[in-house]
Amino acid sequence: MSPKETELLGATALLGGGISLPLQTLLGTVRITMRIPSTEDLLRISRMYLKMGVTAEELNGYTFEQKARFMVIHGREVSRMVAFGIARRWPPPGVKNRIVAWLLRRYMHPVALQEAWMRILSPLTLGAFGNITASAEAVNQMAPLTMGQ
Repeated sequence: MSPKETELLGATALLGGGISLPLQTLLGTVRITMRIPSTEDLLRISRMYLKMGVTAEELNGYTFEQKARFMVIHGREVSRMVAFGIARRWPPPGVKNRIVAWLLRRYMHPVALQEAWMRILSPLTLGAFGNITASAEAVNQMAPLTMGQ
C-alpha cells in the first residue's frame, strides 16, 4: 500500500468510514462495509495473524501457487479476521464473527477476500498513525505555549 493510500485509509478510519466489499449472491452483488476494527478486535486479529507464522514480506513475495496454497491452509482465519471489521457490534463477536466469516468464504471472490485481509491488517502498522498523532500535536490548541522554540 502506498503512503498516499495509507493516509487516505487513516483519514477514512478517523471519520468512521469504511471500505465497501462485494458479495456475489443469488440475488446479485450485495455490498457490505468493512470498518477499522476496535482495539479489542485488533488484538484478536494480531493474535490470529501471529499464529499463522507468516510475515508481510513473505506474503508480498508469494507466487500465484503459493497464494492459493496459503488460502487453502489459512482461508478460515483470513475470513475471520476480515469479519472482525464487518461484525463489530452486538451480539458478541465469537458468534456473529463466525457466521460473517462463513458468508465471506461462501460468497466473496478469493482475490477480494485477500485484498480485504491486507486492508484489515494495515492498522497493525502504526507508521501512518504516528504521522496523524504528530499532526494533531502540532495543532493542539490546549498545549502550553513555549517561547523560543
